[in-house]
Amino acid sequence: MSKGDESRESYESASTSPDEEDDRSRKRSAHESFVKITREQIEEMQRELCLIKLCWPEVDRARDLYLKSLPSSYCTVTDKEKLLAWYAENFRRQYHAKYPERKPLLLMCENECGVQVSETIIQPRAIARHLYCNGKPECADCSDEKNCTSKTTVCDPSTQFECSEGSCIPLSSVCNKNRDCIGWEDENEDLCGVNECLKNNGGCSQICIDLPIGFRCDCSAGYRLIDNRTCDDIDECLEPGSCSQFCLNEKGGFKCSCAPGYLKDPRNHTRCKAAEGHASLLFTRRHDIRKVALDRLEMTNIVKDTKMAAALDFVFRTGMIFWSDSSEKKIYKAPIDEGNERTVVIDDGLTTSDGLAVDWIYSHIYWTDSKKSTIELANFEGNMRKTLIRDRVQEPRAIALNPLEGWMFWTDWSDEARIEKAGMDGSHRTVIVDHDVQWPNGLTLDLIGKKIYWVDAKLNIIGSCNYDGSGIRTVLYSPEVLRHPFSITTFEDYVYWTDWDKEAIFKANKFTGKSVEAVTSLRTLKYPMVVHVYHPYRQPDGMNQCQAVNGHCSHLCLPAPRINSKSPLLSCACPDGLRLLPDGLMCVEKVSTTVAPTTQEISKPFKRLEPFDVTTTTHPTHSADGDGKDDLTSESTDPGLVAGIVIGVASLGLLLLALVAVLCYRHYLHRNVTSMNFDNPVYRKTTEDQFSLEKNRFPLPTATVGEEAQEPLTSPGTNDYV
Repeated sequence: MSKGDESRESYESASTSPDEEDDRSRKRSAHESFVKITREQIEEMQRELCLIKLCWPEVDRARDLYLKSLPSSYCTVTDKEKLLAWYAENFRRQYHAKYPERKPLLLMCENECGVQVSETIIQPRAIARHLYCNGKPECADCSDEKNCTSKTTVCDPSTQFECSEGSCIPLSSVCNKNRDCIGWEDENEDLCGVNECLKNNGGCSQICIDLPIGFRCDCSAGYRLIDNRTCDDIDECLEPGSCSQFCLNEKGGFKCSCAPGYLKDPRNHTRCKAAEGHASLLFTRRHDIRKVALDRLEMTNIVKDTKMAAALDFVFRTGMIFWSDSSEKKIYKAPIDEGNERTVVIDDGLTTSDGLAVDWIYSHIYWTDSKKSTIELANFEGNMRKTLIRDRVQEPRAIALNPLEGWMFWTDWSDEARIEKAGMDGSHRTVIVDHDVQWPNGLTLDLIGKKIYWVDAKLNIIGSCNYDGSGIRTVLYSPEVLRHPFSITTFEDYVYWTDWDKEAIFKANKFTGKSVEAVTSLRTLKYPMVVHVYHPYRQPDGMNQCQAVNGHCSHLCLPAPRINSKSPLLSCACPDGLRLLPDGLMCVEKVSTTVAPTTQEISKPFKRLEPFDVTTTTHPTHSADGDGKDDLTSESTDPGLVAGIVIGVASLGLLLLALVAVLCYRHYLHRNVTSMNFDNPVYRKTTEDQFSLEKNRFPLPTATVGEEAQEPLTSPGTNDYV
């Protein structure tokens, strides 16, 4: 034993009692018995210590949202850090094996993420808790703004004070001599009791509100803060539904007004109500046509025993309703009060109309034909029938008219579903909606707001946009409410639609899609089809530009689309089978002229003309013979040939003079005719009035409608509703 050991033992013996000495002797003997092992055991222990497998607990980030906001480097261990931890753990175990009576060393501890760290391992420092996910990166790698799932806590400046660590305390707890913030920010002696609003209104443009510490700016009603100090006017008219109809923005507010015939609701001056009339819903139910009053929910049967009534519209001025029957392939009309006295309007056995609309000003009906893929029109008696649209349309469905401005709108169920518009004369065709639309079943117009509303049975939405396709928005999306909408109409502040799946009619606010209610009881209407609001304001009065002598048109006089102030007011058109003359007024029968070929060469169709091959060759006027003398040559003139040419020219001149005389005579007759008579029995003019065709003076501007290049398609198709 060394001297140091002897001195230590003597010191321990001198400073301990006999009992303590006995206890320590027993521990020492036990330790010596533990240490006294063979060299092989020691080497085996060393090998085991060198193969220590460290266990790194996985982090349960779901336990605490705070852990989610910590930097990723704070919650992970690199390979270099694992090596350092392995050395530390190896040292700890060897120390404990050598000194078991001593307390184990604590070289590694867990951080907030549960990761074992040591004083020898450099870990990134955690930033203050309120700085995580605050919208501003505090770490160089922006890790404090990643994986932010919760919204940043923002204190309400009007009622709360924000401490430096991000917590919020009531304003009543500020400057009350009690510490509520960790950093004592709420009791700052330099800021408590200072009124910043006394100097230059605190820099606020309108209202300055003094707080226990600091101040805040506020705005008057109708204004909003744009930079925490400056107030700007709020344009309430940009919010859909701020007013029922017309909205005028003013400084600090707005003003609502109503269209003629409407009055402000005394309970809410932003709402407009019809001044007269009782609105009803007119709808088809396949096997009948019914009407239900909106003010007392009383249902009336208008037309009974229809085979398959589909499309529907009305003329409120005359009390006439029009509908199509997909089974009978006809279009009917009947007085709304005596619906059973029906009259056939279109009866060709080929019309499969899914959509029908009435021009209540110019007295025409328009309909879509899904089998022929056309849009056609006729007058109220079914005459003057014309195909307006037949190109680039596959399966037209709903159609709506605005005769006040000369526009028509329709939906197309083609592979590329869309909503289109064109003039009511077929001109100026434009696609206005071609995205976010798949099954556009129903279509209606808000004539006052100049908006289109439609229902999509595939997307389960009610959409709207302006007449030009701008301002597209989803009014209502609900797979639960809009199970299978088919038709839609609007009146005042509501839209109404039929639903095949729920077998009922519903309504909702047309601006917000809220306040959804069932107008009829669920499961009470079998096969509800097209629905219209029956009210005079749905068909406002307008000027019929064709009323005076039919607009000088021989057959159809149609409203032209109102594009600008210089646009023509009407267009002349011809029924199918007739063509329009260049004067844009008269219609004549289409005549196909066939010219018989005179030679075999002319009879070859589409013969390509070959260009002439012109070659210039110099011929000598005289040549030398063998004797070296000039031999002059001359062509003899045939007297008979000259006489024939003279006679032919004279005959041709006489023919031309006769033709000019005939043309002048016909022109004279055409200028002096004052009446018309058409031999075509189908389109023969039935009225006996005579009108003057003064082509040099027209009181109204007109536009010409070009004839289509093809006849209507008659190939069979399908009409299955989806």
